[in-house]
Amino acid sequence: MDISTLVEQALDIFDCELKIIDMELEHPELRNGANTPATAPVRDPRPSLHLIPKHRDLGIMGMTEILTGIQLLGGISSSSGNDPTTIAFADAFEQTFGFSFNDIYDCQTALFKRSLGYLTRTLDAMKAALIKEYRRRQALKKEGDTGGK
Repeated sequence: MDISTLVEQALDIFDCELKIIDMELEHPELRNGANTPATAPVRDPRPSLHLIPKHRDLGIMGMTEILTGIQLLGGISSSSGNDPTTIAFADAFEQTFGFSFNDIYDCQTALFKRSLGYLTRTLDAMKAALIKEYRRRQALKKEGDTGGK
């Protein structure tokens, strides 16, 4: 399996998670198998994830890179079936990760003002992390295969 396939699979998983979050926000009655809104659990308005960058490439601009990359790939639609707006993407990210872009359009402008070598710093760091994890798992698999013989 090549790296581009792994990255594509990771982005597909992220896409599915975003769709689930969107569906839960729009239809709280479907959450946890509840049949009616009266029995639906009260959703905590605070995000369960928080953007506290532990990696130098994961901050507001890193999230801008990820958001913009996902948006440009397409395939994510709004509840009306249309392509979501940049603001809708930004709102979903802000609610999910508990931070604020302040102005997503300014962030995207700053992103595209970067030189080509720095345009995908966060995505490159994510790719490197995926490759490292892939190699670690392959080594464990190989170790397990040879260890049992």
